[in-house]
This record gives sequence, C-alpha cells and structure tokens, in this order.
Amino acid sequence: MRNHLFLALHLSKPELKVSWINYIGQYLFYSLFTFLFIQGFQAQESRFVGLDLFLLMLFVFGPVWFRVKGLQLQQVSGNTWVSPATIMGLHLPVANRVIILKSIIIYLISSLPFQLYMLIMLYLFSPEIRDSMSLDAYISFVIIWLSFGIYAGLSVLTADVGTNMNNKKSTYILSILLIASIIGFIFFMPYLFTYGIVEWSIIFAKKWSLASAILSIMFAVIGLHYWKTKMLKQMKKTDYL
Repeated sequence: MRNHLFLALHLSKPELKVSWINYIGQYLFYSLFTFLFIQGFQAQESRFVGLDLFLLMLFVFGPVWFRVKGLQLQQVSGNTWVSPATIMGLHLPVANRVIILKSIIIYLISSLPFQLYMLIMLYLFSPEIRDSMSLDAYISFVIIWLSFGIYAGLSVLTADVGTNMNNKKSTYILSILLIASIIGFIFFMPYLFTYGIVEWSIIFAKKWSLASAILSIMFAVIGLHYWKTKMLKQMKKTDYL
C-alpha cells in the first residue's frame, strides 16, 4: 500500500505542474464565493436557500470546474468518455489502484486547501458567524463540510475512469428530472424540515460538536474507500478501445 501511495504521488506531479495557473483562478473563485456566502449567511434567517445550493455544488463540483482543458473528459470510443489522465496511466507499468489513488490525490489537493481557506475566511470576516458559533462549534462545522467534500465530492471521479454517455432522449429526460428533483428538495427543505442544509449543519456543530466531527470523519473514510473500490470495478468494466 505504501508503494502504491508513493507511485501515485509521483504520478501526480506532472498534473499538478500544468494545473498551477488554474489553481490561481480557483483561489480567486473561492475568494469571490467567500464574499457571497458572507452575504448569504446574513440572509439565511429569511430562508435564503441559495446558500445551501451553492455550497453543495462548490464542495462537490468546485475542484473539477477548474481542471486543465487537456485533462477534462474526452470521448474515446462510442459513448465512452474518460479522462486523458486515466488513459495515460493505463499505458504505464503500474497497477490500476495506483491510477485511482493518483486521481484521488489530485482531487483532494484541488479541493481541501481551497475549501479550508474559504471556511477560515468566512469565520474571520463574518461577525454573524462568530456571534452565532463558538470556535469549537465552528471547527466542527468545518470538519462536517470538509468531510462532505470527500465522501460526496469523490463521486465525480467515477466519470474519470470511464463513463457511458447514453445519447437516448429518455436518458436526458431522466437526468433532468433527477437534477430538478434534487434542486427542488433543497429549495423546499426549510419548509419541510424547519431549516435548510447549512442551518442543520450549524445546529449539529453547535449542539453535538465532538460527535458531529467524529461521525463526519468516519463518513469521509468510508466514502474514500467506497469510491476507490467503485472506480476500480468500473475501470475493469470499461472498454477503452
């Protein structure tokens, strides 16, 4: 396992080298959203659910929005799309597990530092947050969201190892309905369950700080192993020819 991790870190260097300019743009992007989220927290009491939606999207899709163009999904055969980085890795004398670990490392480097930066800035520059949450509660809140970015965010990597883009009209309709249902649930959640997603995470962080942090870390570890196993299985089933 240690050798696999060492090889994965070594394979990550070229991608990190070509991505540094994108990371600057990502830093500016998260800085902008920090300002917007500060305003959003001020409007949260009036049921501003946009904060929930944007925060969820940022913690799941944010790291892949700024991916270098040459590393974005490309069509290789039929309806199969895959990341060029995966294809390059398959030509190397390394195990599939190393390629998966490399993808996870790149994702975490592209997510955790920027997400942590944004959450720290929110606490430093938002009087509303500091007044409503003690430091230990906010640390728990940070762990909740960083962990979410791992066990939910890593799901986007399944497309990197190979995904079938079905062009059937029914598939597009079902996808749109699914997305609309998720967005609808987020928007109506405050009316169905009193509070929105962000508010509930604040409540858990304030009332059960330690338990929420520990449980979130457990979810992150479980999610990491789950998505790694799923990507390995998906890689074996994908036809790259």
